[in-house]
Amino acid sequence: MSASSHPHFSPELLQMARWLAGDFCNREQAWENPPFFAQIRVAYRPLPTPALSGIGFYVEQAYGGHLEDPYRQAVVELRQTRSGMVIRNYRPLEPERWRGCAREQPDRLRHLQVADITYLPGCDVHVQQQGSRFVGATEPGQKCCVVRKGQTTYLQTRIELSENQLSSHDQGMDPTTHEQVWGALAGAFRFQKITDWQSELPMISGI
Repeated sequence: MSASSHPHFSPELLQMARWLAGDFCNREQAWENPPFFAQIRVAYRPLPTPALSGIGFYVEQAYGGHLEDPYRQAVVELRQTRSGMVIRNYRPLEPERWRGCAREQPDRLRHLQVADITYLPGCDVHVQQQGSRFVGATEPGQKCCVVRKGQTTYLQTRIELSENQLSSHDQGMDPTTHEQVWGALAGAFRFQKITDWQSELPMISGI
């Protein structure tokens, strides 16, 4: 299906989707600064069917040597709104059902439906294009709640995306003191794309 069939997808949104589709690794960063950065792999596998109205991805994040056991599984949706581009975040209701689909068994993702995920309110990432990169941050309001080790925090996420690089910084903040409780203390994770999956994007095939 070509982009012309989806006039609500701007050229900027389609570009962001192409750049996001892939498997990323921060190997160089981990080698340079091992006390502060573990080697992480994060995969954004395009959803093969239009389960969402935007452009969907299934996400797995895992330590480099343990790809079979991701510590984060998510579905994200790139959506065009009146105010700009947004990355919406969803949580799989049965994460074990989809484990491994990012890399080893992507064909199983064709069975994923809206009923299999739940939307995370307050966790939208609002994105703007700045020159040759996309820059985004969690929407204001401190409503993206995350419970870690029994403590309620709010999530602040900042991302930068270019053609072959993804920078991501997640911080869990105390809702009273607004001090950081969890997340990388030495700054953002810097990922390089090691596998490109943009050809799998059903919304922009043929571009």
